[in-house]
Amino acid sequence: MLPTEQHRPTSQSSSSPNPIARDRYGFKKASHHISVQQYDAWNALYTEHLSRRSKKWHILMKSYGLNTENPFRFPPKSDKIKRYVRKGIPAHLRGAAWYWYAGGPGRLAKQPGLYAELLERVGRGALSDNDREHIERDLNRTFPDNVRFKPDAASMSDVQAGAGGGDEKKKKQRRSVGEAETPIVKALRRVLQAFAVHNPGIGYCQSLNFIAGLLLLFLDEDEEKAFVLLEIVTSVHLPGTHGIALEGANIDIAVLMSLLKDLLPPVWTKLDDKGGGVVGDPAAQSLRLPTVSLATTAWFMSLFVGTLPIESVLRVWDCLFFEGSKTLFRIALAIFKAGEHQILAVNDPMEIFQVVQAIPRRMLNVNGLMEVSFRRGRGNGFGGVSQSDIERRREERRKLVREGVARTQGGAMLRWKGRWRSKTRG
Repeated sequence: MLPTEQHRPTSQSSSSPNPIARDRYGFKKASHHISVQQYDAWNALYTEHLSRRSKKWHILMKSYGLNTENPFRFPPKSDKIKRYVRKGIPAHLRGAAWYWYAGGPGRLAKQPGLYAELLERVGRGALSDNDREHIERDLNRTFPDNVRFKPDAASMSDVQAGAGGGDEKKKKQRRSVGEAETPIVKALRRVLQAFAVHNPGIGYCQSLNFIAGLLLLFLDEDEEKAFVLLEIVTSVHLPGTHGIALEGANIDIAVLMSLLKDLLPPVWTKLDDKGGGVVGDPAAQSLRLPTVSLATTAWFMSLFVGTLPIESVLRVWDCLFFEGSKTLFRIALAIFKAGEHQILAVNDPMEIFQVVQAIPRRMLNVNGLMEVSFRRGRGNGFGGVSQSDIERRREERRKLVREGVARTQGGAMLRWKGRWRSKTRG
């Protein structure tokens, strides 16, 4: 089970003079953008919010006759439940609620035993060498700031002994123990390998390790459920985003840019640096995305992991699995809204890029972020961005891409024919 606020994992033994400060999930509180003091000041109030929400969820579950200990069913979707989800699902209910509201049980029922079968195929050599190599490379890069993925040294004496002095054989033994894979890392390997075999059009793609890793963390390392939710993310919420060509990612970032143009025109004007596109080729010009899209691509591919503070990521995922991918676009728009003054204050494209990258990393105030994301009213919130609107814009962009590719191929064919004719005439 996830550690609670009262029983947080400690980073080192009590003899350590400098224990690492960690949050309720085992992540380091401090980052390059947030200090421990800033985290603690915010968390003092947020802990009260979590306590209130937990009590309300317990009352809610009981009113539906549902268990709150290891639950597997949740209240049916309704406006009331949506409000509860938007205010945050308690940590001990979170993984099960994600699985339930995303449609995990139904998906698993359609293909029972699939995960076990895929693991057998992996064992028989079905995993490509390329995918295996890339999965192994990224395993130990997954959440190095989380104690479940990378435990702290047992004591400072072990660290000092491993750093120098003492018997070389003993030092190697200490290092091997310290670097031994944790159960969750082993589970992550199996989930990613099974996914790669099942989805040859994707295989393994960077960012999948973080999505699967966080799923395992909140699903009590239930590999099959994590695999099912990873399938739902990549096929339902972000179709094509993690494919080899990243076509879906480009589609969704283009949709985000079109929403910015419509809903935050001053910001869009600053971001739009397409003036340097291909001269005389309107098709290519219309398909080109502004430079800042490189920063936002990572937002979508990792579902904001590594972009927003972890508590904010979890609240985003609560809504994603309940409401769909419109959540990601609303959150992205709210981030741009929060940084509007900073973006408008700079002019150099690289400065704008750096500002956009930095804005979400400091956004501890997740309640404020969610409020702007779901509030209705042009210029004040983005609750009007519907799933049907997202799907419409996605299809429009796909059509534009298809037409652009066709025109490009057609133009290339005409140029080739022209060269061929000139040669034959010569």
